[in-house]
Amino acid sequence: MFRFNSFDRGARPAARRLAALAVLVLAGFIPHATQAQVAGGLLGGAGGGDAVNPLTLLRQRLAQSGLSASGVPMEGVVDADVYVVGPGDAFSVTAGGQTVTLSPAIVSNDGILTLPDAGSVTVGGLTLARVREEAMTLLRAAYQNVPVTLSLVQSRQFYVHVSGAVPRPGRYLALPVARVSSVLEQAFADTLSAPVTNPDYRPSLRNVRVLHTDGTESRADLLQYFTSGDRSANPYLRDGDVLFVPAYEPARSSVYVGGAVPFPGSYDYRTGDTVAELIALSGGIDPGSARTVRVVRKSGAVTEMSARDATGEAGRQTPLQVRDRVDVVIPDELLGQVEISGSVRYPGSYPVIEGETTLLDLVDAAGGLRPEALPRGAYLERRSLPDPRDQLSTDRFAAAQGPSPAELVMLADTTAIMQRLRLSGMDFMSRAYFAQEWRLQNRVSVDLEAVLAGAGASGDTGAGASGDAGAGGRTRAPGNVYVKHGDRLIIPRNPDAVYVFGQVERPGYVSYAPGLSAGDYIARAGGAGENSKDIFVVHPGTGQFSAAGARPLESGDMIFVDRKVDMADSPELQRVLMEQERIKTTTRLQTWQTVASATGTLASVLALIISIRRQ
Repeated sequence: MFRFNSFDRGARPAARRLAALAVLVLAGFIPHATQAQVAGGLLGGAGGGDAVNPLTLLRQRLAQSGLSASGVPMEGVVDADVYVVGPGDAFSVTAGGQTVTLSPAIVSNDGILTLPDAGSVTVGGLTLARVREEAMTLLRAAYQNVPVTLSLVQSRQFYVHVSGAVPRPGRYLALPVARVSSVLEQAFADTLSAPVTNPDYRPSLRNVRVLHTDGTESRADLLQYFTSGDRSANPYLRDGDVLFVPAYEPARSSVYVGGAVPFPGSYDYRTGDTVAELIALSGGIDPGSARTVRVVRKSGAVTEMSARDATGEAGRQTPLQVRDRVDVVIPDELLGQVEISGSVRYPGSYPVIEGETTLLDLVDAAGGLRPEALPRGAYLERRSLPDPRDQLSTDRFAAAQGPSPAELVMLADTTAIMQRLRLSGMDFMSRAYFAQEWRLQNRVSVDLEAVLAGAGASGDTGAGASGDAGAGGRTRAPGNVYVKHGDRLIIPRNPDAVYVFGQVERPGYVSYAPGLSAGDYIARAGGAGENSKDIFVVHPGTGQFSAAGARPLESGDMIFVDRKVDMADSPELQRVLMEQERIKTTTRLQTWQTVASATGTLASVLALIISIRRQ
């Protein structure tokens, strides 16, 4: 057991204070050496017992967290001459390769950046390049003979205000690297709300005003940005900007472009518009599709220039006014392309001239038929109904909003069918059959086998046409067909079989054998079913129906065995059919009842007349 005298009890607190003071004194000299050791260890030193300074690790983790927090989508390296610094931006200062502060230096709300051991500098509203210039002057004075860097590690967030012809006006968060379109995409995200209440007006995306807090103003032309990618037409945002989207009336404040351009239609007028700018806005001119451009003024005056001049300096020097129209003239010859597939040597798409290129020209261009081709089965597809895709609006803003509810309910081809059936007295099943047939029968009636036979008979094994001299003075074979843009010629492979279907036991292909009748092929397909009725032979190319035995069967033909009873192809249609038969039966019964009642009444009247005469 130890005993302490009064000196020991009095000296112990003093000794503790002395030891603590010594530790603090020594700590003032140790950190530099420790940091050097930690830096050496972290930058490649071996493990071997080197101490790790926890302050250095904490500093590095804070820097890493700052960098990760700034991981927002970027277009590339920040342009120091364009980026404007504001409250909330975070900077990192390094001296001699080491981060000077534990956390990044943040620009204060009044725009002041405090630099460690170097003082403060007002940076709010200055470009990043100017901030670096002024800050580096202070840092070099504070850290002499040491390399110093100032880096932007995290961008601030700020509010901008959206007003005008937008579905959702209000305040939106933005970043200094965000552009006008970034915020307007959010303001137009509500597709259920109209941007304007007057249906005659639309938002003018070419004349978006950007009002800055310093009183200056910028303009954004989003259609130009979307078309050409010109980033100057979609400027960066600044703190507190007000985006105003004006409305315009297309009938009064538009310029028009039409003809051979990708995006014809009306565009909201922008002060200073020129012919070249409007053509570029509509997607530009394909050099192979147009040669002349007409400028029709509101007054009626017409100016013509070449397509080259219209897209060059002359077009840039030709201003437009409201309600002017630019027409990119399509050449007189109707150029297009058609597709040929199947058993030809070189299937694919080929250019054609409507009114000149024939079926045989197309087959010749594709290298002719392959040995296994079935010419009598060839068919040419051509749309007879409007393409539903053609109903998309030519107005680029309306197209961006998607199809209208009416367009979603009834597509263009359905509209055409309904218009044709409007005054028809056909019943439901007949109307359904009419619509089905019109949609399916999109073929041109051609007989390629006959056309080729005619070309061979005329001594022309190449491209034939329709009885007159074609290119090169060749005589065209009669019965040929002129192809049109969008046509598709399919030449099937010879199956060396006959297809049997309908009311047979085993429908499918049956190997072709010359001289066999329709009954023979049906027998080879397992025989006719219990509900079989009439037998038809269908031509593979023209689709022509003929009764069995009317002509010899050939490879590629189809044999269809009809059914006796009336049956629909789905339960829904079957119910409709049954209901229709019930209505017919009820109508007949009512008719007979009416006739019987009338007959009874007439008999009573006659009996009364006879009785009166006898008296």
